[in-house]
Order: sequence, then C-alpha cells, then structure tokens
Amino acid sequence: MPRAISSATTPSARPNKWIVLLTVVLMTFMSTLDSSIVNVALPAMQRELGVGAADIQWVSSVYLLVCCAAVLVFGRLGDLFGKVRLFQAGVALFTLGSLLCGLSASLPALIGARVVQSLGAACATANNMGIVTEAFPVEQRGRALGIVSTFVSLGMMCGPTIGGMLVAIYPWESIFLINVPVGIVAFAVGLKTLPRDARPVERERFDLAGAVLIAPALLTLFFALTSLASGVTPAMLVLLGVGAVLLAAFVAVELRVSSPLIQLGIFRNGLFSLNLLTMLLCFIAVGGTELLLPFYLQDACGFSSSVAGLALTAIPLAMAVVGPAGGALSDRIGCAWPCLVGLTVYAVGIVLVGALPATAPLAQIVGLMALMAAGTGLFQSPNNSLVMGSVGTGQLGFAGSMVSLVRYMGMSAGVTGGTTLLYGHMSALAGRAVTAYVPGEPELFLAGFSFAFNVLVAGVLVGAVLTAAAMVLKRRQKRAA
Repeated sequence: MPRAISSATTPSARPNKWIVLLTVVLMTFMSTLDSSIVNVALPAMQRELGVGAADIQWVSSVYLLVCCAAVLVFGRLGDLFGKVRLFQAGVALFTLGSLLCGLSASLPALIGARVVQSLGAACATANNMGIVTEAFPVEQRGRALGIVSTFVSLGMMCGPTIGGMLVAIYPWESIFLINVPVGIVAFAVGLKTLPRDARPVERERFDLAGAVLIAPALLTLFFALTSLASGVTPAMLVLLGVGAVLLAAFVAVELRVSSPLIQLGIFRNGLFSLNLLTMLLCFIAVGGTELLLPFYLQDACGFSSSVAGLALTAIPLAMAVVGPAGGALSDRIGCAWPCLVGLTVYAVGIVLVGALPATAPLAQIVGLMALMAAGTGLFQSPNNSLVMGSVGTGQLGFAGSMVSLVRYMGMSAGVTGGTTLLYGHMSALAGRAVTAYVPGEPELFLAGFSFAFNVLVAGVLVGAVLTAAAMVLKRRQKRAA
C-alpha cells in the first residue's frame, strides 16, 4: 500500500528550528487561550445580547465540542497533504473566525463564528506537534515539545486573567478582535519561517466514510460527557448510546477500508498506547483539581475573587518554569524518569492540597499549588515526546491530533468527575442533595473537597504505574532488537 511521503525537509533546506518553534507556539497559545478566555466575558455577552444563562454557555461549549470532533480528521489530513499546509490553513481560519466573533451582533452569529474559529484551532493544533517533531533532532525534541506543552497550559490558565483585564477596559468583542492582528502576523511569519511540505509521489486516499462517522461520534460523546455534570438524564444516556454506536460503526469501517482515517493497528504499539493513557489520566486530574480550587479558595477560605485569581496564577507560572526545564532534562537523561518523577510530585501535591484546612495561610496554599503544577510541568513535556517519538514520520499528524483529543477529553472528564465527586460526597454526608457550598458548614465542603482530590490522585498513581510498565516494555524491546 503506498504511503504518504514525509513532509520533512532535507537538513540543508531546513529553516531555523527555533523560529519554526516560535511560529508554532504563537498559534498554539492563541488557540488554547480562546478555549478559556471566553468564560470571564460570558456575563457581559449575556447582557448585551439579551439571552439566558443556559444559552450563552454555548459560546464556550461549542469551541471545545468542535475541536474535539474535528481534531483527528485534521491530523490525518496533515499526514496526507502536509502538516504545514494544514497548520497555516488553521491559522487563517482561526483568524477569520476571531474577526467574525468580534463582529457578531446576535447569539446565533456568535456561535457560528465560534465554530469557524474552533475549526481553525483544531486544524492548527492537530499538526503543531508534528511540525515541531520533524523540525528538531531527537536530542532536542524534549525541550522543544516541552515549550509547546508549556504554552498550551499557559493559554488555558491565562485565559480568565487576560479576558478579565480586557473586559474591564474594553467591550467583550475585544477578546476576539485582539486575535486578528496576531493571527495575521503569525500567518505571514509562517510563510517565511515554516518548512515546505514535500510533494508526495503517490498519496493515499482520504477516508471520507471514517471522517463522516468519527466527527459526530466524538461530538456526541463529548457533549454527553460535559453535560453529565448537571446530572444523569435519559437524554444524556441516549446520547452516550448513540455516540457509542457511531464509534463502533467507525471501527468497523476502519477495519475494512484500504486507507483508513485511523490505522487502528497503531494502538497495538504498547509504548504509544501506554503513554497516551497516562496522559489521559493526568489531564483528568488537571481538569478536576483546577475546577475545584477556585471554590476552595473563595467559598471555604473566604478569599475574594481577585485574590483567588492572583493565587491561581501560581499554577501557570510554575508550569512555565518547570515545563521547558523538564523537556531539557528529558533530552539529557531520557523521558521515562522525568515522567515518573513528575507524576509522583503531582500526586504528592494533590494529596497535600486536598488535606488543606479552610484556615490555611495563603502562602502555604500557593506553595502547594505550585508543587502540583511543577509535577505536571515535569511530566507533560517528556510524555509528549514519548508519544510523538513512538510513531513513524507518516503518523506524526495523527499522533499530534491524539494528544490534542486526549487533552480535551481528559479536561472534560475531570470537570465532570470533579463536580460529581465533590457534591456527591457532600450529599452523602449531609443526607440530602447538595449542589453548592453550604454557608456555615465549611467542614462539609472540605470533606467533599478532600474526597475528590483523593480519588483524582488515584488516577495519577495508576498513570505512574503505566509509565513504569512502559519503561519495562521499552527495555524489553531494546533487548529483543
């Protein structure tokens, strides 16, 4: 069966790898920033557009939903037609969507523009790690992917802070319009700095049937998963069933077509699957802990929203410091040990934060949150390198899109799971349904908070076991070779 030829350029024609990284990081930061920046502006949007709270939430939800549904398709298109071409198309589409968002005068128009914007983000982020992986030699790959991972986390965490600053000074449209000049610059710089995709001699056919099935399957499953935080309903169970049926149909199609959208055999690659599963478990914990921490700071501890927001900046700051350092360390000693140590540090941080009382000093809280973030920062860069380094060049687009998909799914599952664990345990202890903080009963919240964190840390520890198993498997493969 003919294979798509790698889009990597020859060493002599390869552009400056650090400029390539800068270009990719710029777009990566913008796209992940827009997954969280909107939330702080939703009240202002609701007032000006004259819609209900349930309706305005779609402005935020649709972005993640479409990214999740489209990212695998764009990853495969990158492998077939060139990762740089798809990345640049994503930058252009994201910039256009940002402009349309800023010009929207009604909720339907805004949601439609967010769909355009999220398609661009999915197109770019599905191929960003593949471009970086090809641009850097193996001995520098960990550091480069660490920088990408750091800016992914920074984008997600800085969204509320940057959005709050913009909305406090300018109309809500500013959170979208600020992307337009940045996107134009990123696209223009990319034309000069990014490597050219090689022209394949013979190209595989695109699996249209698989794409038609996988997008609605993931869209349905992701929507049902995010909605379960509001409670289990018959409608949500039906959606889960529909998503499962579509996913099963997709698998059946992929096993029969000659050029599948996803070569399912890649999951028989033990190193790829184990490291990807570990990533999922880590991001479930990230989603759950980062959802619950603001409630702990404001409800249990009584800090103002501004103080709580300032305290939470310890998380992206710690990741910004440790992420690149973790990548550089993995280039020197290998990726497995930094992953294992990072997960261990993260687990210790989760346990210590979950045990905090309502009277804990702010400095102690900030220090322990920074410890948690340092663990994830140390883990993510080497883990990304392990995932991307375990596949062939022709599968880098798919591997990169799987990283993005696992990140979205993990965060979503963490948000849903964290909410369910917190209020479920509080309800069990109170003997009644509890769906919010109960004034005058901080011990009830702290019990649920600690329970949720202890459950989340169990997943991180399972990830550490999987990392150790991957280390053993890799050692055996080397001996067999």
